[in-house]
Amino acid sequence: MDLKELKELHDKAYNYNTITRERAADDTVFYYVTQWDDNLLGDTELQYRGEFNVLRKAGRQIMADLRANPIQVDFDPKAGTREDGADLLDGLYLSDDRVNTTQEAYDNASNEAVVCGVGAWELYTEYESNRAGNENQVIRRRPVYEANSNCFWDPNAKRLDKSDAMYVSILTAYSYEAYEELYEDMTGEEWEGNNMDSFADPEESYAFPWAIGKNESVYVVTFYCKKKVKDKVLTLVDPMGEPLTLRESDLSEVMDDMIDMGFEIESEREIERWEVRKYIASGSEILNGEEDEDGERQGDVIAGECIPVVPTYGERAFVEGEEHYEGVTRLAKDPQRLRNFQMSYLADIVSRSPRPKPILHPEDVQGFEHMFEAGADNHYPYVYMNRTDANGQPLDNKMVGVMPEQQVPQALMLSMQESRAAVDDVANVGLPNDIMDVDLSGKAVSALQQRLDQQSIVYQQNLKHAKRRDAEIYASMATVVYDAPREVTLTMADGSRKKESIMSSVQDAETGELVVLNDLTNMEFDVFADIGPSYSSKKEQTIEQIQNMIASAAQTGDQALVKLLVLKQAALVDGVAFDDVRDYANKQLLLMGVREPETEEDQQVMQQAQQQAEQPDPMMLAAMAEQGKAEAAMVEAQTKMQVAQFKAQTDQQKVQVDQFRAQTDRFAVQVDAQEAGANIDYKRSQEMGQKIENIQKAQSPFRAQA
Repeated sequence: MDLKELKELHDKAYNYNTITRERAADDTVFYYVTQWDDNLLGDTELQYRGEFNVLRKAGRQIMADLRANPIQVDFDPKAGTREDGADLLDGLYLSDDRVNTTQEAYDNASNEAVVCGVGAWELYTEYESNRAGNENQVIRRRPVYEANSNCFWDPNAKRLDKSDAMYVSILTAYSYEAYEELYEDMTGEEWEGNNMDSFADPEESYAFPWAIGKNESVYVVTFYCKKKVKDKVLTLVDPMGEPLTLRESDLSEVMDDMIDMGFEIESEREIERWEVRKYIASGSEILNGEEDEDGERQGDVIAGECIPVVPTYGERAFVEGEEHYEGVTRLAKDPQRLRNFQMSYLADIVSRSPRPKPILHPEDVQGFEHMFEAGADNHYPYVYMNRTDANGQPLDNKMVGVMPEQQVPQALMLSMQESRAAVDDVANVGLPNDIMDVDLSGKAVSALQQRLDQQSIVYQQNLKHAKRRDAEIYASMATVVYDAPREVTLTMADGSRKKESIMSSVQDAETGELVVLNDLTNMEFDVFADIGPSYSSKKEQTIEQIQNMIASAAQTGDQALVKLLVLKQAALVDGVAFDDVRDYANKQLLLMGVREPETEEDQQVMQQAQQQAEQPDPMMLAAMAEQGKAEAAMVEAQTKMQVAQFKAQTDQQKVQVDQFRAQTDRFAVQVDAQEAGANIDYKRSQEMGQKIENIQKAQSPFRAQA
């Protein structure tokens, strides 16, 4: 792109929606500078012109809402992209968000969007140096001041985040001395001071005045444009057989060296990609970039594939194909002007109207006129009047009348109330009457906060789109910037920070191959943004919830849960000289297995705990010995008790055996007695039988003889 084409594109953007930009510029002056510098009130005859600003309070409320509800950005890996890459990019993004210039860029853009309807900031890369002399490229942001008047977008861009814009130009005014330094820094040559185009020159057809007059500023444009370029993706194989995929444009200067080192081209394919160029130009020449064959500079190719400028809007709409935007000032200007006029008119009435004065005859106060003079020096407790005139005739000594006060018009008082209500209708957040009720419940306060946010929700939503676009640009630039091994600082969602190495090569223990860790160069991400309270607000709510849970757990008697919740609460509390308590709570939660080790320090704590479990310290051994003694004494006591119990049981069993034996012996005696009796009876029966047998034998011969 040459200078002529750049100027033509700039003029198209400069001439687009001029009326909207002029109105927005008037809004900015009205809000920040003066509310009387316009044609409507410039010709009034008021002696006093005051500003009774009701609008500023509403603007501050919306700005406070934007800061109290920060935008949370989350990177989500696309297909084929690892989750750890998204976590790495989240940490890098939050770290760069903490930089002062970034915070200033956000605040300036949101303030301008609230006041006049549009603001913007710019992303750029620079080299940071440390004391060791190492230089790393980093991503930074800077404000675009007065974006309404200095930032001009492609007229064909319709999207809210301007992601469809093909170019944008940003104006910066330099004094002649500052431009001379810039020219020498960019070109390496000394500026002669006579090669500056002027709008007044008849041969110039460009609408924008690049330089006006001898003592005015020199305007320099930063011009970004993007276009599609053809490129090739080469798959190279190193001498070890490992594949490497790179773009041909990235290898243009080192391809021969890589071939000499043994790299071979395995395959290639053609692609189309976006290329963004940055031009810094005055009215006479482009100051940056390499010179082409015609001696003209061609700008610089920047990192990423997105134009690194982010707009944010207030209220925005397209009317008949033209973009219109406005902030909180636009609709409040007329009622605010009216209120200023009314209050100033009332002040004029008070300051210029006559005070009530008695109307007297001259002869009544002749000789005592000094007593009736008005002013701060009149301290007379009373004043004199003449009883007689110069001829000795008595005077009437009655007032002729009293000078009347100027009456305040009734219409003025009524219209003042209406003007205040008119400003409130379009600018005030509408606080409810019970805002001072100290007995409001938590739910009522939450509902009240939601009600207050309704006035600023449009600005919050538009800022959310801007932050999402900012994250997309950041991700596109990060894949180019973080392409070499280095150590970076990551910021977590809770504000804690940790060090991480990117693009570091390690050998896989299983395969033996080299693996690159934390490589962003070939990753792609989706970006999501949400509006929510800050981390500190969430933390306060969590602490309050934990306090309620502790009370509930204490009522149920679950002491283990109470201990866990108390430690968790201590880990979240911030306070003066409270770090040691918080560290102790985090360590205990780690040892209890409630949270996983996240840092190297956490891993060291876990290793020490494991080592202590395997090799207890002397104090632990002494405690264990004392515990062994106590356990041995307890076992001995238990043994003696068991012996005593066993002896008692044995004695009881012995008594029972003796009783059984005694009973058995008694049974045996009875048996023996019964047996002896039976024997006697048997013997008696035998003897009786024998006697009978003998008698029978004695009688048998006689029977035979008969």
